[in-house]
Amino acid sequence: MNGLQLLDRLRETENKMMHLHRAIDKVSGEPDFKESVSVLTVVVRDYQQQLDKMKEALGNMEISFNQNSQSGESQQQRH
Repeated sequence: MNGLQLLDRLRETENKMMHLHRAIDKVSGEPDFKESVSVLTVVVRDYQQQLDKMKEALGNMEISFNQNSQSGESQQQRH
């Protein structure tokens, strides 16, 4: 998976989390939806873990890219 695909998945996941937060806010005061709020909270935590993993993967890609470009520059300077 390349960086652009990861970025798209990151945005999609953040969008889903925003909708879940809105749903939780709307039903959190309703006693009949107590169980639903608990389930939605678990889902939001799962999405947050996915986001953290994607952000870490993107960070690692940037580091790899910088290392590759720096090694390319040093090779060019040697010639």
